Parts: sequence; C-alpha cells; structure tokens
Amino acid sequence: MNSSVFHRQLKYWVAFAFLLLLEACGLDSFYYLDPPVTDGHISYYTTEDGILRYFSFVTNEESSLGDNDQYFSSSSELVFLGTEVYYKIYTSYSTMVNVENAIDSLNSSSSNYAAAAESLIESRGYKPLKFSHGSFSPLVEAGSSPNNRHVYIRLNDYGSETDYSKGICISNHPMDKYSLSDALMHNGNPVLPRRYINANYGFNFGQDDNNPLPKSGDADVNYSGSPSGGIWYVDMYAVSVGRDTSYSTSYSKVLFLGSTKISESDYQN
Repeated sequence: MNSSVFHRQLKYWVAFAFLLLLEACGLDSFYYLDPPVTDGHISYYTTEDGILRYFSFVTNEESSLGDNDQYFSSSSELVFLGTEVYYKIYTSYSTMVNVENAIDSLNSSSSNYAAAAESLIESRGYKPLKFSHGSFSPLVEAGSSPNNRHVYIRLNDYGSETDYSKGICISNHPMDKYSLSDALMHNGNPVLPRRYINANYGFNFGQDDNNPLPKSGDADVNYSGSPSGGIWYVDMYAVSVGRDTSYSTSYSKVLFLGSTKISESDYQN
C-alpha cells in the first residue's frame, strides 16, 4: 500500500475511534482539521541576517493538501473559519526553546490533535496578533470556497528598504519580502502587525511611545528577568480553526513558524 494512502487511512481510523469514544461518553463532537503547511521557510532566533527574520506559511484549504475542503460544504456540521497566528514574546531564548519542545511533543500525539493548540492558547498564553487597521479573526479568513494562500509576516522593520519593512501579505504565490500589491488591506490602508495588548503597539521595541519595551505582566510576554543585552525573542505558530453548530471551536495541529530576535539597540537613536 502507498505510504500516503496508509497514513490518510490511519488518520481516519484514529479520528473515527475517537468519535466513537466521545459519543459513548456523551462528550462534544470531535472534528479533524488539517494544519497549515510550511512553504519551506522557518525563522530562527539564531539568524543574524535580518532579511530572513520573517514568518511565512501556506493555508490548508484545498483538497490537494488535506481534507479541510469538506468543511466548506453547507451540509458540514463544522465550518472552516480560517487560519490563525499566535505569538509570544520571551526574555529568555532557553525558556522559549523549552516551550517549543513541549509543544512539538504534544503535536506529535495522535490521540488529541488539538492538544498542542490548546496548550499554546490556554496554558502557555500565546496570543493572536492585533492590527493597525481593522480586525481579522482569524487572520486569514476562509472565503466562500477553498483557496490555499501564501502568508508573509514581518513584525519589525529591518533597515530602510520597503522590501523589509513590517507588514502582512497574503497572496496566491510565495513571498520572501514585503509587497504593497499583496499587502493585507483594510479600507485602503495596509494592515500592520500590532501587539495583542494594544492595537497601537508595534514590535520595534524601544523606538517610541507606540513601540514600548515589553514588561513583566504584559499578557503577551513570558518575562524571566531583564533580557540579556536588550534582546527579546518572539515565537510564532499557525493553526487551522473551525466551529461547529454548537459554536464549539476546533483546532488542527499547530505549524511552527519559528522565532525571531528583536534588539532594542536597533531602534534607539
């Protein structure tokens, strides 16, 4: 048997067995969602080349990548809402890496596909991005029909070139730099990523009042003491999201987008 066919059949059998268990226990329904997929780029906090400090992935909606297309049908009890992005700011890269390892372990589990997403959101306190204009929940909202899209996110400026300025782009083709023609727009304005705690707060940490340094107690920060050398770390994941007729939210496994470091010295005059 072809390995891809075997894994797909195994996925269905595991999901079916879990459905039977839930039904027997009288619990909420379980739905399997396929996660977003990588476009080949992962951001690493160790990367010294600022050009590469961006996040990117491909949404998973069309049948070519999985089975989420079935949740666009009017007869489906689960509605595919789209793809959400979650982040967390850290003062310690070792703490961040420990969390990444824990999430990866949960993501490898076949008994609960949503375990990693639930841990990120409920236990680890990862937050969705806010935006300079508009409100998008999830970030990449599903359209009327399945359509895989490439997503590009740069949290903070690198240099003075527009190609590497902060922004969010969504397109039908791969991207490795900012493009106004592909930028997420709201009422004619390009949408820029903002921190969860305040839609005015950006990620150019220490630049000005609209880019304050993260601090202990901020909901989007894991604060383990003052950051060494003024270096902060941002960790990011993407996840497919659906909602059933009882308004219960379902999550896919998570896609690790990577992490990036942000230096206070880059934005101080």
